[in-house]
Amino acid sequence: MMNSSMSHILKSRPILSLTTLALSGGTSYAYYLEYGTTKNWAINNKANSRSSSSTQQDELQILPREYDRNAIEEYWKQRPISVLSRIGSIGFEFLPLLINYIVDFKLFTTTSSSSSSNAGSSSTNIDLLEEKYRQHAIQLRKALTRLGPAFVKFGQQLSIRPDLLPASVLKELQKLCDAVDPVPDEVAFQILQEDLGGRRREFEGESAVGSEEQEEGTSVLDEIGWDTKENIELVAAASLGQVYKAKLKSGEHVAIKVQRPDMVERVSLDLFLLNQYGLFLDTIFEKLTKQVPFHVDFIDCFAKGSYQELDYENEAKNQEYFRSELTKRKSKVYIPKVYPRLTSRRVLTTEWIDGVKLVDADRDTIKRLIPIGVELFMTQLLDIGAFHSDPHAANLYVTNKDGRLCLLDFGLCAEIDAQSRNAMTTAIVHLLTGDFDTLIARDAKDLGFLPQDMDVSELKPILTKILTQGLLESGSNLHARKRKLMSISDELNEVFFRYPFSVPPFFALITRGLGLLEGIALSGDSEFDIFQASYPYARKRAAQIYGTHYGWYSRVLQRS
Repeated sequence: MMNSSMSHILKSRPILSLTTLALSGGTSYAYYLEYGTTKNWAINNKANSRSSSSTQQDELQILPREYDRNAIEEYWKQRPISVLSRIGSIGFEFLPLLINYIVDFKLFTTTSSSSSSNAGSSSTNIDLLEEKYRQHAIQLRKALTRLGPAFVKFGQQLSIRPDLLPASVLKELQKLCDAVDPVPDEVAFQILQEDLGGRRREFEGESAVGSEEQEEGTSVLDEIGWDTKENIELVAAASLGQVYKAKLKSGEHVAIKVQRPDMVERVSLDLFLLNQYGLFLDTIFEKLTKQVPFHVDFIDCFAKGSYQELDYENEAKNQEYFRSELTKRKSKVYIPKVYPRLTSRRVLTTEWIDGVKLVDADRDTIKRLIPIGVELFMTQLLDIGAFHSDPHAANLYVTNKDGRLCLLDFGLCAEIDAQSRNAMTTAIVHLLTGDFDTLIARDAKDLGFLPQDMDVSELKPILTKILTQGLLESGSNLHARKRKLMSISDELNEVFFRYPFSVPPFFALITRGLGLLEGIALSGDSEFDIFQASYPYARKRAAQIYGTHYGWYSRVLQRS
């Protein structure tokens, strides 16, 4: 009876039946694959834990400490259910937000504004609109927080763009910089105990932690009064970790950043999905345009920087390097010192800074310090060859002591080779002096935007129009820039579809860092132009680079 019923269903609905069988089989195999992988991992982890004294090796035995796209891809391809679950959770969070936005701001905006103007209550309508913005911003902030670090960082970047979003939305999103819901203190303290509890005090070369009277051989945690924990206070919580203020026995105040649990696995999954998205884009663009595939490499550069943020020992090295390099150059920017003995992969201890966020400072202070910030960015980009790629609102402070600009959080940094630095220097000068022929024929090729053997005679007039109207004539205001770019959209499409145009991988982090700095600047000066602000340092740097060999070029730059 059952066989005949099944046979009847198969014959009457063959497509539905085969689809159901395929989905059931695929789902069963996915569950089997992930179950087997998880079981083998647990067995191997148990065996390894018996032979290792380290308490933080769980994730490291499978996920690499340093970014490795292939290793991360292999890890997650063995866990298809987790990947599909993550995609589902992203859709679950964003789909309602998108629907609500369309309903509130696209379908009924015209009707409500028209009726309110007839009723003579335009001010009331503006208040209602602001409240709608605020409610949507709250929903967006909560969704981004639930989705984790990668999405929180996206919200942080939006939070300092007054030219893109209303003030009520910015205020809400800025909470993502240091007001994310923290994990319980017990969880953070457990990580502190695991990473630093077994570390013993030694005196050679360790002046940063202080307290020379401390008895040798005691735990470094005794330096912060670990027994009572009276001097440890939670002050901020961000996407990857949370920060405690503590007082050392030496009397110094320090900031202790403790990483949230399971961050390596959570971040690596989002980076895996992002890389798959880049692979999809490259496949589509390669078939439909003449573009050289660049999305995977472009995303890979950002992914590498984001993954390195999970290694606080690497961040400590970055911070000490920048502190040293900027001190050599007599920079006006202050970088806090690091306490190496109180630092591990998941714990970072640095000097405590009393101050206010630059974005919360008064307009005069922002105007005074932004030129210093721009010079800092250009110094990193064109001279040092390593740059801080995450200067969001919670990472740029004004010190209470002397009103100096202070840069924090060196987890997301990138490097640029000398050839690219020199090419970028001359490209900026050529862009802002209007020398588009050299910019397109030489600089664009040196930076990797165009192939070296390409004939650019046909491309020059198109790019000249785009660069002139889309960038130079629109300033930094993105609304104006968007209108300009819309007016030349045909030329833009022609560039991307007809020519082998590519984007160098390190530009992912450059544009992020530049966009964050520009956003803060615009909050203090609505007329701020990031291109013009960058020109003086680029001109000086170009004269330094080429002055020795090309005296005429140096003189031209200094006169321009």
